[in-house]
Amino acid sequence: DHVLANLDFYLERYEREVIKRGGQVHWARDSKEACDIIRAICKRVNAKTVTKGKSMVSEEIALNAALEQDGLEVVETDAGEYIVQLAGEMPSHIVMPTVHKTIAEISDLFAEKHKAYGFPKTLDPAELIGQIRTVMREKLFNADVGITGANFLIAETGSNIIVTNEGNGDLTSTMARIHIVTTGIEKVVPSLNDA
Repeated sequence: DHVLANLDFYLERYEREVIKRGGQVHWARDSKEACDIIRAICKRVNAKTVTKGKSMVSEEIALNAALEQDGLEVVETDAGEYIVQLAGEMPSHIVMPTVHKTIAEISDLFAEKHKAYGFPKTLDPAELIGQIRTVMREKLFNADVGITGANFLIAETGSNIIVTNEGNGDLTSTMARIHIVTTGIEKVVPSLNDA
């Protein structure tokens, strides 16, 4: 309630701290403006490959489609998100995006989509995850832009916190030359202690 009552103060403080540390904050009024801002950043840095960690905002604004229109390769790095991306589907659940898929379906999908990597067809979940790791390693090391969401924006430090269970958010935010955070204004908190 305190943050909501003082939202302008904390957002402006967050922006000042980001700028102080060499970053930039962009304010978007709607989906189109948000996508246009991100597309312009990617164009400015001559990006070819974008890796993405979990970001519900990027799902809500249809960011992947916007970036793909510009000819960018967009790779979801969360295992479940990657699977539904390969299948050309939308996530079926916010935390478990592939809850609707069987191992056999994923195996068939990988046999088709991972041909270039020479992986043998398998029904072993550990081997399927191993395939994702191998593909992701190459994509993460070669990404021009990494895009993640944020669980918290810390006003006092101008930093963001992302919580993941796979490490893909950490790698997406640190391996690429440029890191973009897509988030709503409700994620701001005053301090690290508050987070």
